Amino acid sequence: MQSLQVCLRSEPVTDKFLTMSGISGDDRRRPATLVHTSDCHLEKADGGPEQMAFQAVIDMAIDRQADALLIAGDLFDHNRVNAEIVIWVASQLNRFPGPVVLLVGNHDSLHDASVHRRHDLRDTCERLIMLDHPDGKSLDLPGSDISVWGRAMVEHSPEFRPLANAPMARVDRWSVIAAHGLVEAGEGRSSPMTNKEISELSADYVALGHVHVHTIVHESPPTRYSGATHVHWTETSGCVVVDFIPGEGACAQWVSVDKYLSVGVNA
Repeated sequence: MQSLQVCLRSEPVTDKFLTMSGISGDDRRRPATLVHTSDCHLEKADGGPEQMAFQAVIDMAIDRQADALLIAGDLFDHNRVNAEIVIWVASQLNRFPGPVVLLVGNHDSLHDASVHRRHDLRDTCERLIMLDHPDGKSLDLPGSDISVWGRAMVEHSPEFRPLANAPMARVDRWSVIAAHGLVEAGEGRSSPMTNKEISELSADYVALGHVHVHTIVHESPPTRYSGATHVHWTETSGCVVVDFIPGEGACAQWVSVDKYLSVGVNA
């Protein structure tokens, strides 16, 4: 399967969905494109399928002239990865000319021993912006009208609520909420989210990570698991491309990156 596309038209303005202003004919936000990926699980600089898929996502984002790239958790497979793969990731992110937003996940959470504390990618990636606040942080992305909010996961535990304290959306920005966790996880599971929480969010798009298969979670607000960059059991590689269209809303499409897969990875 090459792609799965769902285009969602905005509803009339309500107190609940403040960003749905475009339908009134006064949507002054610029069109924008966001590439949403997660669960890259990069571990070794060995030219494996995870590396090849990640490189292909970067190639696709460049080819589509995306305004921003969002990684919704688990960029790295664990917190013990060595410097070689971190340096390679930095080289790939630096190829993308726009802002890169990074949220951590349960595999690379932001505790004291985190890979992100040993190797801060912001030191070598000047366009990388990290959602690193445990209580949540909003970022206005340079060069576009996209704003992204997310909570940094310090510990993957039942007490961590990825969507807690999510802000109301803004009429002047494409409002994106990023979260890493499991929807309807069940009692006692870590980093839980509920369908009720999601349905009450005010956002143009909700970008999720943790589930490795692309999944449509909600239509209002549009909520997607991007799926892993490479899924071993299906041998598929891809990500979600979100086009924000003034007066209409978000058009979310899972896109295969197979045509960008090269024989080997760039050094």
